[in-house]
Amino acid sequence: MDTPSEETTEVSQVNIELLDFTPMKNAGSLLALADVALMLDGVEIIIHGVQVRADFRNTRISLPKFRASSGEWKPAITLPEEVRYPMADIIIAAGIEAGILQPRDVEKSEV
Repeated sequence: MDTPSEETTEVSQVNIELLDFTPMKNAGSLLALADVALMLDGVEIIIHGVQVRADFRNTRISLPKFRASSGEWKPAITLPEEVRYPMADIIIAAGIEAGILQPRDVEKSEV
């Protein structure tokens, strides 16, 4: 007798911790660099060099990049929106607390 197959969905919790937030001086639109720890199912992943950039229009949180053989800058790590956006919120809060950012609309597309 055939039984209906059970669909299973795995849910993982990700903990995000800001390890370091370093304001940058005289670096153009680069205002700070952040180091972030992601804890996923007991495995810690540390991302160094998350960039905080701002100009008169918006603020961007960008993951570290590397220069590809084509000369183009590409993200060194790809994270899903469910992780990128909360991570960006934590970094922005640190920037506001440090006095280098002011609360306003934030562009998260480059996170």
